[in-house]
Amino acid sequence: MSNKSSSRREDLVPGGSRHHQIFPTLDERQFAVLERYGERRRLKAGDILFTEGDRHIPMFTVVSGAIEATRGAGDKRHVLGTHGPGCFTGEVGTLAGRGAVATAHAISDCEVIVIDEESLRALVVAEAELSETIMRAFILRRVAFIQDQHGGLLVIGSSASWSTLVLRHFLSRNAQPFAYFDIVEHEEAKGLLERYDATEADIPVIVTLQGNVLKQPTNRAVADAIGLSPDRLNGERFDVVVVGAGPGGLAAAVYAASEGLRVAVLDTKAPGGQAGTSSKIENYFGFPTGISGQALAGRGLSQCRKFGAEVGVPIEVLGIECENAPPFHLRLNYNEHVYASAVVIATGARYRKPLLPRLEEFEGSGIYYSATYMEAAFCNNQELVIVGGGNSAGQAAVFLSGFARHVHIVIRGDGLSASMSNYLIRRIEAAANISVHMRTQIVELNGEAQLESIKWDSQGRIEEKPIRHVFLFLGAQPSTGWLGDCVALDKHGFVLTGPDAVPQWSSDRPPHYLETSRPGIFAVGDVRSGSVKRVAAAVGEGAAAIQSLHQYLALNR
Repeated sequence: MSNKSSSRREDLVPGGSRHHQIFPTLDERQFAVLERYGERRRLKAGDILFTEGDRHIPMFTVVSGAIEATRGAGDKRHVLGTHGPGCFTGEVGTLAGRGAVATAHAISDCEVIVIDEESLRALVVAEAELSETIMRAFILRRVAFIQDQHGGLLVIGSSASWSTLVLRHFLSRNAQPFAYFDIVEHEEAKGLLERYDATEADIPVIVTLQGNVLKQPTNRAVADAIGLSPDRLNGERFDVVVVGAGPGGLAAAVYAASEGLRVAVLDTKAPGGQAGTSSKIENYFGFPTGISGQALAGRGLSQCRKFGAEVGVPIEVLGIECENAPPFHLRLNYNEHVYASAVVIATGARYRKPLLPRLEEFEGSGIYYSATYMEAAFCNNQELVIVGGGNSAGQAAVFLSGFARHVHIVIRGDGLSASMSNYLIRRIEAAANISVHMRTQIVELNGEAQLESIKWDSQGRIEEKPIRHVFLFLGAQPSTGWLGDCVALDKHGFVLTGPDAVPQWSSDRPPHYLETSRPGIFAVGDVRSGSVKRVAAAVGEGAAAIQSLHQYLALNR
């Protein structure tokens, strides 16, 4: 990144008003603090500090001279700008050892202060004032990269492709900058496919910063290629492994790491969980104007990295071995594994799929399970249906009503008041282009390559509607299949904790309130039986679990 102003770069932040926060200049007093954590080094003009994709790179602060930041190579080389005296390199991924998103080299003889990854984390924890400056700049730089359509990965896909939508969600929710070209909407997309020796049958296609071409890649292949997946995880032992990076899991990881525990938090998709797809959460304490689920998750993730938690994405826990624990042995995908002295289950719940013929056939081409700007673009000035009566459905309806011609909310019950917050009900009632259909359910999906129409049963009357977009926010299925018989579950598959786990409890002491039937394994958030299915409740449980976990660790060391 750069401290040299340019109109395009300043436009990445509305009005350019935060430019001084993205590219701050440190003073002599702050330099003195930095020197306690790093060392001075002299560079010659032309020296390379790091290149795109390099991992575990230090932060460089310029004392004298100048450093230039660039992206791409050859005729695609793009100069981001220049760091002068008092400026520093890095963005939020630097704290976690992720792949560098730019190349930096000295453009003159210069002197720098070099702070390695471990020392940088120590600095941002111990030095509150300087930490605020560095963390704010790191976070805002990542935001700027995401908004910059000329940087990051190149993705070529199709709006009619489910795998393309899945990949775009993965990159977006993991805050990875990318430029997207659609073979239907962008004329240059087909030319790009030819240039990179690919065809429409290969989509989605990714071209990395280094020019590597990935055809129909898995999320893990993409993560490996861009330096997102963890490279210091396999075979390691942690004080705490948190399975699931939703609000509850992130809160548990932040509190555990901030108290000095060695923590890993693992998730199959991205930080934020189900809440991460919410366009705006308006009843979360401390955010009177609301906050998107992704923004909230991003802040939690930055805190995790600040305190040194290892974040593993996309990592799936396939099973857990509880006998002879601790340590607990967690088996991961790709033949990897980790050990944990204690485990926090925070895998949440996923939306239930209705028993509808051809449902999976239309996933991504008319059937959706989240409502983000990507899906909203498909529905511009069209009619759509939202199935579900909970807060997620209400938030989606309010959000999509700003794009769609009309939004139909379909519920099987007699009203929304039993399952939806009042503020959302009032918004829905006030919206001229939202209608609620009670005692109604979809019974048929029709179309060829894409959804073209639906039939619904409204109080015994079958009606066909030329609706091409259906959003499903139905109930909750707990993500507990990986647990086997390690802990006790209720009849719906949610994890029993505290007093409810006593019948299967084997220890001499009583279980802690958030502890499962297995000593040392805790459960928080939506995956826990009897939990309040709200973001704030999950965050509170994540924090509370760590206090009990500390007591468990003290007894078992």
